[in-house]
Amino acid sequence: VDRERYIATLRQDNAVLSAHALTDPLTGIANRRALVEALGRTLARAARHNGSVLIAFIDLDGFKGINDRFGHDAGDRFLIEIARRLAGATRAAELGARYGGDEFVVVAEGARPDELKQRLERVIAGDYEFGETRIDYPGASIGVTFAEPDEYTEVLLARADAAMYKVKRARREHRST
Repeated sequence: VDRERYIATLRQDNAVLSAHALTDPLTGIANRRALVEALGRTLARAARHNGSVLIAFIDLDGFKGINDRFGHDAGDRFLIEIARRLAGATRAAELGARYGGDEFVVVAEGARPDELKQRLERVIAGDYEFGETRIDYPGASIGVTFAEPDEYTEVLLARADAAMYKVKRARREHRST
């Protein structure tokens, strides 16, 4: 009986540790490791079923300014709220993850690029309130790309990141004119 309890406790502890290894500690959503693992499975499934996979790479423009103006606590709360909004906007076949810092990624199967980008833009831009702190956030740079057949996850993420930087440059140029 003691041995069975001990094994059950070990299994439970192992499940908790596994969950921690795949979860971003600040936001509570999937971390980069979980993203890469899930993306690999998603790409394999899409290849078997001739499905399509989209990657949306999100960079929170102006995040450094939020930290500088309102403090790191408000910056952390902002990241947590972004993660909450992304989790609420992702569908059952989609995954939202914190890639690192102020970057997030959404993996979507069978979605249209314009629809995914617009949905994410709508949910990210807007008002954020944390006690006395109010942030009117104009939005993030979001690059969306299709996965190519048999593409490696690292290559796909780099391509999605490049698509995001193209959007970021265009946004900067638009603001400066």
